[in-house]
Amino acid sequence: MERMDLCDASDAVSSMHVLRAELTADLDDIENRIHDLVQSPLATSDSGINDMQVYCVARAALYSGLASINEVLGWVRLMAAKDADGNMPEVVKSLPTVPVFSLH
Repeated sequence: MERMDLCDASDAVSSMHVLRAELTADLDDIENRIHDLVQSPLATSDSGINDMQVYCVARAALYSGLASINEVLGWVRLMAAKDADGNMPEVVKSLPTVPVFSLH
């Protein structure tokens, strides 16, 4: 695999942060809807149960998306090229790490 250029790494990080913010906002919205539905008299109705199922699927998908973003950011950190002095830019240093497992 080839190292990622610092400019490309910064672009990838910026894009992933924007996507993470959007997914987090959507997750907050779904969590609020779940909370409101649980407090509602409709919670035990057929429509309330159907809505809850949809919310739970959406919540699981959003958590999965956020986990995937964290993994991508970890790979960006792993693959980002260092400068001539062997230093990483601050934006890359702040990213999560990705565990690297042995193939053996």
